[in-house]
Amino acid sequence: MDQLIIKRTQSSPKAIAVWEDHHQVSYEELVFQSWELAQTLCEKSIDLEEPVGILLEPGINLVVAQLAVIFARATCVAVDPSMPEMRVSHMFHDVGVKYVIITEQNDQLLEGFSYIALPYRKSNKLNHDLEIPAIQSGLNSQHRTHILFTSGSTGKPKPVQIMARNIMHLASKTPFTPLLTNDKVAHFNNPGFDLSLFEIWVTLLSGATIVPIKKAIVTDPSHLKGFLESRGVTVMMLSVALMEVLVFGEPSIFQGLRHVMSAGDIASVKAMRAMCMPPKYLWNTYGPTECTTLATAMLVTEQELKQDRISIGRAVGNMSIYLLDHDLQPIRSSGICGEICISGPQISAGYLNMPTETKERFIQIDRGLLSNKKSLEDGDGYVHLYRSGDYAEWRSDSDCLEFCGRRDRQVKHGGFRIELPEVERHLLSYENVESAAVIHIPSIANSGISLLVAFVKAKEKENQTAELLLEFVRERSPSYMVPNHVELLNELPLTINGKLDRQALYNRYLEQRKIENHIETNANTRTTNGAPATKSIIKELWKEILPQSHANDQDDFVEQGASSLQNATLISLIQKRLGCRISMEQFLQHTRLQDLVSLVGDMTSTAEAVSYSIDETKIWIRDVELVDDIVLTPNWTADDEGRVFLTGATGFVGANLLRYLLDMPTVKQVACLARRQGSINGTDRIQQTLERYDLWPTSLTLIQKILVLEGDMKEPDLGLGTERFAWLTNWASVVFHLGAKVNFCETYSAHYFSNILGTKHILRVAAMGRRKSFHYMSSIDVWGPTGFILGTQRVYEDGPLFPHIQALRYDLGYSASQWTAEQMVRRMQDRGLPVAIYRPGYIIGDSRTGALNPNDFFSRLIVGCIQIGAFPDLQQNLEYCTIDYVISAMVHIASSNDRLGQSYSLLSPDPSASITVRDTCKVINDAGYPVRLVKYSQWVSEVIAGQVPEGPLAPLMPMFEEHVLGELTRWEASQNTPIYDSSNALEALRDRPDIRYKPLDPELLKLTISFWDRKGFYHV
Repeated sequence: MDQLIIKRTQSSPKAIAVWEDHHQVSYEELVFQSWELAQTLCEKSIDLEEPVGILLEPGINLVVAQLAVIFARATCVAVDPSMPEMRVSHMFHDVGVKYVIITEQNDQLLEGFSYIALPYRKSNKLNHDLEIPAIQSGLNSQHRTHILFTSGSTGKPKPVQIMARNIMHLASKTPFTPLLTNDKVAHFNNPGFDLSLFEIWVTLLSGATIVPIKKAIVTDPSHLKGFLESRGVTVMMLSVALMEVLVFGEPSIFQGLRHVMSAGDIASVKAMRAMCMPPKYLWNTYGPTECTTLATAMLVTEQELKQDRISIGRAVGNMSIYLLDHDLQPIRSSGICGEICISGPQISAGYLNMPTETKERFIQIDRGLLSNKKSLEDGDGYVHLYRSGDYAEWRSDSDCLEFCGRRDRQVKHGGFRIELPEVERHLLSYENVESAAVIHIPSIANSGISLLVAFVKAKEKENQTAELLLEFVRERSPSYMVPNHVELLNELPLTINGKLDRQALYNRYLEQRKIENHIETNANTRTTNGAPATKSIIKELWKEILPQSHANDQDDFVEQGASSLQNATLISLIQKRLGCRISMEQFLQHTRLQDLVSLVGDMTSTAEAVSYSIDETKIWIRDVELVDDIVLTPNWTADDEGRVFLTGATGFVGANLLRYLLDMPTVKQVACLARRQGSINGTDRIQQTLERYDLWPTSLTLIQKILVLEGDMKEPDLGLGTERFAWLTNWASVVFHLGAKVNFCETYSAHYFSNILGTKHILRVAAMGRRKSFHYMSSIDVWGPTGFILGTQRVYEDGPLFPHIQALRYDLGYSASQWTAEQMVRRMQDRGLPVAIYRPGYIIGDSRTGALNPNDFFSRLIVGCIQIGAFPDLQQNLEYCTIDYVISAMVHIASSNDRLGQSYSLLSPDPSASITVRDTCKVINDAGYPVRLVKYSQWVSEVIAGQVPEGPLAPLMPMFEEHVLGELTRWEASQNTPIYDSSNALEALRDRPDIRYKPLDPELLKLTISFWDRKGFYHV
């Protein structure tokens, strides 16, 4: 491997090896940088094939690090740096890692390892007088180049040993390799997964170019399409789940690519048919990690798309595929499922330090028992096979395979293979968990979305919550292995043999999500005297008809295999033995033993019931109420929803809401509308905003939830185009509109396009397409200077706005635009749109981190006043509220459709605790900053002298100086603040004592100032 790369470098030293962002690295530069790092490794006296940890994201540094480890004759152990630290530590320790390669920016170091730091970007340009080093190879085809981890059936990740020969065959013998030297290969997959072997090593060994793609771009179909076109990407390998997201979002996304490979057990026919302009070659591939990325491939043609299932194809290159039955005998006939067993040069050398597991999965079979196909590395006597645990069958008209399912408890969830026992092991490691079982709900049984559901028996149930348990698992597992749902049980169900009854758990989950049966049996409240005898007789008859069954209270006669004839027999025998005539309809509604006993007991206690049919009129009347169960507006947090449309994500409040939504397990994706601003596209603006406030997630799973829609609220279709706008209105489960412009110094007309037209067009998203709720963030500024001008004493959340319009004419900027926008929302509410309105006060920093927008009114006021040492003396409540309180309260209120149709003031629950302007000055003093309280006119003079033209307060001078009411300025006209009633909000938050209002105090102010200082916004 190493010599082939050196050879390609010598023949084409200036060829581009990696193209990341605007940065290109030639093969010559790549080799020199890798060789330099390899020398550092060699100075550590590492042994041959010694595992070297790599904690780097996809990109130039990851490529350099892996090549350097190979040059140093060691073994790459690349792991996703966003994984939980505890899990990474265990994985590294398990395989004997001593040295770990990281970037200089990584400040989260695990204990017990030595670190080698790389610069964030490549080193300086090379001295071209240097010659390409004559690297003396110590590698042969059996050299272990990589260790990759797969989820273990024993509950422990299994380290798979990948050899040089495995990768060399992958890079040269498949239907799509070797690649062309002018190919550009997308590089974005998790470095710990086998797909990254193709992206990095197949590319380098072919002399092609690696093109890293940022995580945020990969899941944004429109953005990714433009990126692929601009970079000229020709080859891409991705999971089926990601392919579906991309194709449905942008059907022509793969146009222009030469090879696209879907990595999965079976590709989605629906997704592939949705491609209006497919790549030149589209492949469905299959292969576990133990077989080095892929073992079979199928070219998806027009003819193949006509099949019910897309085949996983035939073995690639010199690989061989066999189907074996339970006795390890070959299956040659079509239509019979057998275990997929694989042989050939891509088979792993086994699991490191796990001899039992290796012996179980890597076996030898007498060649004479198999077909005449030969695997090149095998001798005459035996064929070395890997037992995949997957089942498939031969297609009747060809030697292609169709995938059937799994043998063991490994499942495909979220695009990843995981072992359910490993998830259970993490649950069981929690000290309060006595027993746990995890089941997989496949997408076909759950509206197209697969789920992991955990059932847990706790030692002390009163001290255990599902959220505490999930938080514990998140710290130890990658996101795709965290259960979607946890249910606490008193006991886990067992089969008659005393084993865990997983089928019962599966049925329990599905039953909980069905509409409750409209006829209640009330079996537990019956007191018929003859019930014990009745039960004994029915059990006797039950066992007579179904001798092999068991008849306990919760057992179901039909589910235990009874045919329609046996149903009729039981009815007949009950009539004969108990003198009770029941109809087939009644029986089929009471097939569980306890229900049947109650039914018979009720009917035998009423003489009329023996001779006459039951009166069903009550049932008919009750059935009229069935429509009451129809959900008029979907619950956006439901399992089959979770698709959020959000505006304002490039603002401070919107960014905090976006991060809060990403952290919610029930939220599957957040579509964010964002404008391009000059050369900065919408995606980069959102990422920059989140990074500005330390909100950008490190988890790929969370980043993949972000879907950026580059557009403009001023346009009727939001600048998305008619078709994409229509898609959005039918895709979204809910709309959160936070995209307002806030500038206290600009006029109403300056706010018109963003706040008035923008609100109108976002309301169209909520009103059109499927039904969905609309959550609008307004502001207490909609009331304007009502206290000072009108003498208003108290303002109610759902009170009318019109009486206060007289006061607003003195404040014709932001407040007036918010008043108009909220009136538009309320008008749509009156027309039947499900709406909730939220009015926070002056939003200040996060109570936990102090993070705050340095450019808002509060920030400029605090910093500017500290700088001049003076604060204005005004009679006004500033109604501060921390951003975390506003966001958590808003999302909680929005999570229930019962709370729609109201407005909510998110302020101090106790009006007397509201912080005034004068109180603010005291808080600043108590925080250690000497600031004087002075008359307003004197303060304005000091601001002019000390802040104009470049101080933080300078942009606010029109607000401070402009006279709107006689000699009073705009700010002075806002004095005598009324009490803002918050009864609706208090009632909605009554069951959430954890969502607490925190007032501005010295500690919070110091925390905010520390944040400004750390981020370089202000130095106070």
